[in-house]
Amino acid sequence: MKKSGRGRRRAVIAFPVAALTLSLPFIASPSAGASTRPRLVAIEKKQETLDQKQGTLDQRQETLDKIAGRITEGLSESDRARIPGFTDIEVDPLHNSLRLHWKGNPPQRVRRILAHLPEGVHASVIPARYSKADLHAARNRLLRGRKPADLHIAGTSAPLRITSIGPAVDGSGLRIGYDEDRGVGKSDRMDPLASAARQDRSREVKTATDRLTGVRTTVVYQPLSVDLSSRQEDDTPWHGGAALRNPGGGVCSSAFSVKTSDGRYELSAAYHCDGSGGVWHTYWGGRLIGTTDNAQRLASDDALGISLPSGQSAGRLYDGPANETDGYSKPVSGWGHNNVGDYVCTDGANSGVHCGVQISATDIGVTGANGVYRPDTDLAYATSRTKDHIAAANGDSGGPVFAGVNNFTSDEARGMITALDRTVTCPSSEYVLDSGVRTPWCVQGVYFVPIFQTLQDMHWTLVTQ
Repeated sequence: MKKSGRGRRRAVIAFPVAALTLSLPFIASPSAGASTRPRLVAIEKKQETLDQKQGTLDQRQETLDKIAGRITEGLSESDRARIPGFTDIEVDPLHNSLRLHWKGNPPQRVRRILAHLPEGVHASVIPARYSKADLHAARNRLLRGRKPADLHIAGTSAPLRITSIGPAVDGSGLRIGYDEDRGVGKSDRMDPLASAARQDRSREVKTATDRLTGVRTTVVYQPLSVDLSSRQEDDTPWHGGAALRNPGGGVCSSAFSVKTSDGRYELSAAYHCDGSGGVWHTYWGGRLIGTTDNAQRLASDDALGISLPSGQSAGRLYDGPANETDGYSKPVSGWGHNNVGDYVCTDGANSGVHCGVQISATDIGVTGANGVYRPDTDLAYATSRTKDHIAAANGDSGGPVFAGVNNFTSDEARGMITALDRTVTCPSSEYVLDSGVRTPWCVQGVYFVPIFQTLQDMHWTLVTQ
């Protein structure tokens, strides 16, 4: 049975609760209890302190994001290039501050905002070499037909492939990822070049991209992103963060409940989980969910809508670990733009919720394993505040990215998981739903398409509660 989030707040840092749970069965006698109680009290106080700190950070981030929204005039990460001179903005909840990167002097409108910040909030303006508009124009010089062109480097038998491209946060230039093009869905698991040879190759690529773009570029070897593909047995009204068996028989995650432009309720998921259209079922039990709506598919946003025979989808997201079976979920309260420095949560059916994931860059174009270039994505990494220090696992594709609001009693939609960065071995403490089907693997970073971009391009309305 699905349960309401009312009166419950899912812990962001879970280990003290787990320690408490594991300790209780061993309290077998009054004497044992007498010796154990002080430690339990200490654990409870530590958890209370952590919750208080988390609450303070959440409040600070909400405040900083509102200020950032005023500075950026409510524009999306990509559309901020329309602000003359604007490069990027970073929020820092830990230090309650903003860093604004700007080419030239900010206009009087922005200076007025910075001159009247709330008490305790600090801001700095850092000169930038390039504006976001400059870097967008430079990036476009590497695109052909709305996707990255191949790079032809002297001495290489085959062209190289651009795997990601985006403006540096500080406006110093473009950051570009590349690899040896092995074809759609294929890349090298191990770098085929020795370290010295790779450094030489990267210098050659940088020389080419500097010349082609007309700006400074930073180049890094980054094999093609692998598409994440994955809570058990959902039921109507369908929720986000649930485990889906996609039309190909694999496992993916549901994202958000949406309403189409003609008023139908659908469940969103990742395009790369079903590029051709087909029937979706629950991962456990095989219950029919619906069919891919071929009129509601967009490869460049890695998004599609599932047409639901029940006609019902709920504005709620599953929360907690992937193996939790009590149906706990929280309401989606709305959506928000992303800023560098924001802490968000990833919510995949295969690995559950991971909070404390911090956005490191926005407005990045990345090529997925299906060969489709996704021009607008944001990138976030797990931090020391993140459970198991991972951001997702295989099977989490399409899962929601959200920010906890109202003391984490509700979720603010931020995006949909589309690809990964920094693959690692899954910690032994990490439950993975389909570990019996294939070897699980985890990632420390995720690319996700901002929810604003998806809603705008798909002409969808987010279903909220």
